[in-house]
Amino acid sequence: MVFTDEIKAKYSYLSDDDVERIVNKAQAFYLFYRYPTDMSINPFDTPIEGFKAEQWVLAACDEIIERAGVSSAVAYKENGISIDFKTAQLSPTLINQIKPVVGVIKK
Repeated sequence: MVFTDEIKAKYSYLSDDDVERIVNKAQAFYLFYRYPTDMSINPFDTPIEGFKAEQWVLAACDEIIERAGVSSAVAYKENGISIDFKTAQLSPTLINQIKPVVGVIKK
């Protein structure tokens, strides 16, 4: 799947550079949470494969774009309107959808 094409189609007002940056960030988050202990994973060389993984990256892109105006805030309240992001980067609900791949030390 070409993530940049999907995001550009949905958010046509974003520049190509913004779309690429957002997709790279979402892919890096996925790989970080999926392989938390594997330091050999390179986000630029590791493909995101599988329907669930691809959908997760697209959902992460949506969250990144929606939070772009308040990237460092976790909550906002004004005139009776309240927004609570729980965390500054991605929602715990989205993060918890990833099952990390870990291993055990072998002798």
